Amino acid sequence: MVTIVCIKWGDKFAASHVNALYAGVLRNMEEPFDFVCLTDDGRGLVRSIEVQPIPDLGLSERGWQRGCWPKLAVFAPWLFPPFEPVLFLDLDILIQGSLAPFIDVVRKRRQLVIQREWNPDLWSFLPHGLRPDRGAQSSIFGFYPIELEYIYRDFMARRDEIVASFRNDQTYLTEVAARRSYWPPEFCVSFKRACTRYYPFNLVFRTIKQPKKAKVVVFHGKPRPWETLVREGERWGPKRRFGIGPVPWIEQYFRQADVITERLGREPCVRTLTDGSNAIRPLDTSSLQ
Repeated sequence: MVTIVCIKWGDKFAASHVNALYAGVLRNMEEPFDFVCLTDDGRGLVRSIEVQPIPDLGLSERGWQRGCWPKLAVFAPWLFPPFEPVLFLDLDILIQGSLAPFIDVVRKRRQLVIQREWNPDLWSFLPHGLRPDRGAQSSIFGFYPIELEYIYRDFMARRDEIVASFRNDQTYLTEVAARRSYWPPEFCVSFKRACTRYYPFNLVFRTIKQPKKAKVVVFHGKPRPWETLVREGERWGPKRRFGIGPVPWIEQYFRQADVITERLGREPCVRTLTDGSNAIRPLDTSSLQ
């Protein structure tokens, strides 16, 4: 049984963002799965999302506010079935293709499989294999819990030292993961690097093209996907790399998510397996517009 997991804490993300991610998973999974949200506030989540508290890492207030250190709680050895694959997803990604290839890679490699950090734009002229390896980017990663529980134990044993020494969770994972590899480069694209342009070119070429070949679009930094849901003529994004007006394909993604979320209030999406356990079944969304 595959487990899909996300994490939400504090007030930077809302229940609607978890629900939208869940809708994206439902549209793009071909096999039964468990969807788990680790959170300090499960209010507003659709009923078929399994809510669990975030394991206590003993983080200081500063540790909760910077570096995404709470993500490391997913490696707690008691959370998930130890011999089954887990796929972690950030809340600010858009899923637009099948997740099956991600699961297949995790099953084949049985190690931490994670996104490779993108290079600055200048390096895009070179093949991926010739670009500098900047380490891991933790928006989406997969693993088997039994293989990586040592990460949790190492962090708990050296927490204060690690938080003081590393900039964030992904720089720590880059160093600590003894067996680590990256997703194939075509699986994920950076919205910031692949879809937006620098000023003043963005004033001339204003269309934000959808990277249709990518399975996942990652929004790291600014903007987050829902920050592009603006009125005509309204600006979004950072100072040098911004967009103007709504992005139709992002609007469509969230419209579909709203329809699915509303439907889940009426239709169960949990089925009983032959062993008596429950699993979420993929949702038929072929009729959704």
